[in-house]
Amino acid sequence: MKFRRLDLNLLVALEALLDECSVTRAADRVHLSQAAMSNALTRLREYFDDDLLVRVGRRMVMTDRARAMHSEVSEILRRIETRVMASQDFDPTEQEREVRCMMSDVMAKTFFTDLTRHIARQAPLITLSSRPIEDPPHLQLEQGRVDFLMMPRQYASSAHPMIELYREGFECVMEPDNPLLQKDFTRDAYLAATHVVIELGSARKISADRATIEQRYGPLKVGAKVYSQSMVPWMVRDTNWIGTLPASLARNYARALGLVSVALPIEVLPNVLVLQWGHFADQDACLAWLRSEISNFAVGSGLRAAA
Repeated sequence: MKFRRLDLNLLVALEALLDECSVTRAADRVHLSQAAMSNALTRLREYFDDDLLVRVGRRMVMTDRARAMHSEVSEILRRIETRVMASQDFDPTEQEREVRCMMSDVMAKTFFTDLTRHIARQAPLITLSSRPIEDPPHLQLEQGRVDFLMMPRQYASSAHPMIELYREGFECVMEPDNPLLQKDFTRDAYLAATHVVIELGSARKISADRATIEQRYGPLKVGAKVYSQSMVPWMVRDTNWIGTLPASLARNYARALGLVSVALPIEVLPNVLVLQWGHFADQDACLAWLRSEISNFAVGSGLRAAA
């Protein structure tokens, strides 16, 4: 189909090319041959009378025109997908769809397992798929690579709507024979201990609890730095190190690995977990139903009090 002489199928190729800045990766993403994607780029260059992607050294970069239209192209495609193509006669028992969820470790290991079973009972043809957080998460929404983000609020974007699912405090995991447990586990004992800390993504973002503690008391003594919450309990095994995790995650790992989970002896704000979706998806009946089900599930699970 053409609109003002532009084959609208080329918009899908254009989005992939601008997202990836690579003909090869763009072709893989939309399941085209490299030759077909090269042809699409040639046609797009002719239509827009602009190179769109130019080679600088060993990589391709966007031209000024391409950068200006990048986010607009993604948003147009998301609006077509969620407002034009999506059926308004939504029946969860008949909807067949994969819904992609990008989430933090704590959501994946303490919330998502039971949630998928709950949704499967209500909508057996809807598949929830999980994937780890990639920086920056909001771009994954805007590019249509994921439908939902489930993550701590501090990593969410103010550009898209969200709802709070639940909040929880933090606990420390350690070996049962850790000397810290032979006496009162005080603030001073915590600050003097050797810690396994988390630094997330290419930006090496630190966790909210660590940021608060280090702002008040100075840098923690670090034994190891890891990129995932799920690595923390494994790192403290057979050592006198400790790790700080959201309470539900700390307790799960303590049970599974024979560790001990104890309350964090320093007051910090709770970990607030949110569900976020793209602002262009408000009219998507399937995602709207899922948002309601996920929120209600958090209440029904006792994780969050009903409003």
